Amino acid sequence: MTRLLLFSALLAVGASAQGLTYGDPVPLAAESFATADGAQSTLATAGGPAGLVVVFWSNACPWTDRYTPRLADLATRYTPAGIGFVLVNANDPAVSERETLAASREMATTAGLVMPYLADPDGRLAAAFGATNAPHAFFFDGTGALRYDGTLDDSPASADRVRVPYLAQAMDQSVAGLPIEVQRTQAFGCTLKRAVE
Repeated sequence: MTRLLLFSALLAVGASAQGLTYGDPVPLAAESFATADGAQSTLATAGGPAGLVVVFWSNACPWTDRYTPRLADLATRYTPAGIGFVLVNANDPAVSERETLAASREMATTAGLVMPYLADPDGRLAAAFGATNAPHAFFFDGTGALRYDGTLDDSPASADRVRVPYLAQAMDQSVAGLPIEVQRTQAFGCTLKRAVE
């Protein structure tokens, strides 16, 4: 009986991890989360008039290391256009001391990532978004509707080889009032080490 209950619970987690669909609103937008700088923030307040980018992140993943300069550049370019950026660390800090709030603060400061960095140690945000990897980006337009989710671009290994900047393309098209050509791609990176697993 215990195995059956465990299997049912795993199926339920798998079902909830399917993620958001195009046009869905920002999940848990009004809930407050601790930030790396010792404050509290919500996804609702992190957004701008033209939208919000939420990126699930890790301080201990080589793929997020490779994307750090690209993400900093995107924030520098699109924040003036009214798009807010926020990082979410949904890794369990008990698994790695590199995923604690203090480590997140140090990483963000060193990398020049000037945006809220939320802690999601119990994985509630990750489950609500259906995020399983870091980095995994979600872009919501100014109305709060999902317009893109997936990888930042088509070259995880090297910024020099990017041919399609998926996230930037979606933001450009949204700001211009155009249809989003690519609405979803496969996120690539390190598996989130969530407390619920």
